[in-house]
Amino acid sequence: MDKARIRVLPPEVASRIAAGEVVERPASVVKELVENALDAGATAVDVEIRDGGLSLIRVADNGIGIPRADVPLVFERFATSKLQRVEDLAAVRTFGFRGEALSAIGSVAEVEILTRAEGELEGTRARKRPNEPPIVEPAAAPRGTQVTVRNLFAPVPARRKFLKSPLRETDLVHQVVLRYALTFPEVAFRLTVNGRQVLTLPKAPPVQRIGQALGRDIADHLVEIRWEAGDLRVHGWISSPQISRATRDRQFFTVNRRPIRSGLLAVILERPYAGRLPAGRKPVAIIDIDIDPRFVDVNVHPRKAEVRFAQERSIYWALARAVENALKPFPTQAIVEVGEWPFAGAPVGEGAPHIAEGRASYSVTPRALAQLHRAYILAEDEHGLLLVDQHAAHEQVLFERLWTTATQPHPLSTPVLLHLTPREADALTELLPTLQDIGIEMEPFGANTFALRALPAPLIQADPTLAQMERARGLVDALLEEAHTYARLSPDALKERLAARVACFAAIRAGDVLNGDQQQALLDMLWDAWSPATCPHGRPAFVALSLEEIERRFQRR
Repeated sequence: MDKARIRVLPPEVASRIAAGEVVERPASVVKELVENALDAGATAVDVEIRDGGLSLIRVADNGIGIPRADVPLVFERFATSKLQRVEDLAAVRTFGFRGEALSAIGSVAEVEILTRAEGELEGTRARKRPNEPPIVEPAAAPRGTQVTVRNLFAPVPARRKFLKSPLRETDLVHQVVLRYALTFPEVAFRLTVNGRQVLTLPKAPPVQRIGQALGRDIADHLVEIRWEAGDLRVHGWISSPQISRATRDRQFFTVNRRPIRSGLLAVILERPYAGRLPAGRKPVAIIDIDIDPRFVDVNVHPRKAEVRFAQERSIYWALARAVENALKPFPTQAIVEVGEWPFAGAPVGEGAPHIAEGRASYSVTPRALAQLHRAYILAEDEHGLLLVDQHAAHEQVLFERLWTTATQPHPLSTPVLLHLTPREADALTELLPTLQDIGIEMEPFGANTFALRALPAPLIQADPTLAQMERARGLVDALLEEAHTYARLSPDALKERLAARVACFAAIRAGDVLNGDQQQALLDMLWDAWSPATCPHGRPAFVALSLEEIERRFQRR
C-alpha cells in the first residue's frame, strides 16, 4: 500500500475520530446529555452510572421531548434544532448547537433513546449500535427524554486504557453534575452510582443549593458579589476569609450560565484575597459572567469547555472590582509571628517517642544562627554551615511521630462537627480505620457529617488551632485531595501516605517567623529523628556546605 497517497477516510473511521473530540470519557457523555436535558427545558434531571460510567450511563429528564419524526435524525452529524443560519452562531445561548453529541456517542457505544414529545400520545424508542443504522419503534414513555449509554468505548478498547479507575471516573461524573446543579438551582438533580443515590438536590434558591451541594459550612460564609456595566454583568458568591480550601476544586465559573475552565479568571479572583487568606489557601466561588453572546466565542473548544472573550480586559477588570468590593469589610492582615511555639526550648516533652537504635548518625546538633527569608534556618556544626528548610524539617519530625505506634490520640475538649458533601463523605468513610491508626479519631454524626473527637498529641502540640472547625476542615480537605489514588495502596502504604499528608498540613511553613529558641528547638528535634535528611516526600530537609568548601570559595585553600 502506498502510504503517501491521500484518501478520504471511511465514514466509520471518521466518526470515531470525531467522537474522540467530544467523548473523552464517561464524564464527557454525562456533560453532553445533561446539557441536552437543560436545553429541552427540563426541571428535573436524573443521572445514573455504573462502573464509573463504562457499563452504564443513563440521563433522564422531563423536558419537551423529541418529536417522533425527528428521532431518526438525532444520530446524524450536524443535525440540530438550535441553529439555522451562520448568523445564529453569534447569538448562541443554548448548550448544544453543533449536533455532534449523540452522533459521537453512538459511534463508540450502544445508545437507546426513549422519548415522548409534548402533545404526542405515544412515545418513541430508538436503538443504535456503532456502525449500524438506528432502529426506531413506538413505545410507552413519559413526557421527556431518557438516554441510556451502554458499554462505552467497547468498539475502541484502546481508548479505555487512557481512563482512570472507576472510582476516579465516578468522581469526575460527580463533579459534572455538581457544576450544573450549582449553575441551575431551579432544576432538581439526582445522581445514582452503582444503585446508590449519592446526590439528591431538589430545586432551591441559589444559596440554599450551594449549601445542598457543597456543604452548610461553605454556605454560611458566602459573600454575594455584583458588578454591572453596559451589557456586562458579574454575579455570584465568594467565600469570606473565614473559610478556604487547599485547591481550586470549589471554584466554579460560568459564562451565560455555561460552565467553563479558566485559570486566569481564578487568578483574578484570588488576588484580592492576598493578606486575607494564608499562603496556599484558595477561596470558594460560584460566579457567572453574563455578556452579549456576540462578544464571546463558545466554539473554540471541541467540548465547549473554554471560551474566548472579545473584550478580555473588561471581563477581568469587572471580576476584580466585584471581588474587591465584596471583600472590603474584611481587612488584610500583616505577618503574624508564631509566638509561643509549643516546641520552643525543649525537645517536645514527655509523650514524644525517642528513636535511637539504628538511626543515621549526624553527630552533635547544629547551633541555630538565624532565619533566612522566613523559610530557612542557618546553622553551624563542626563541619561547616547548614541551611535547613523549616517546613521540610518539621514535616519529617511530625511524620515520624505519627508513624510510630507510640502515638496516642489526644481527646478534644469539644468534638468538631464537619459537614461534607456526599462524595467527600464516602471518601472519608473509607479512610477512617487508617486515620485511627495514626491517632485521628473521627466518626459519622448524621448525614454527611462527621465528628472529630481526637487528634494525635504531636499535632495538638504543633498546632493547637487544629481543634477549630476551619483548620480541621482544612485538614480533611488535605486528606481528600488524592482520595482517588488511595484505593490502589496497601494498608501500610495508605498509612504512610496519610501520615505524610497530615504532617505536611500541620508543619510550620515558609513565612512563619521563628525566634532563636524556636529555631534551635526545631534543629534539636530534627537531629533526634530517625531520618533527618529528607521529608516524607523525599525533599531534602537541609543542605550542608563544608568549611573546606567555604574556604576554597574564598581562595583560602
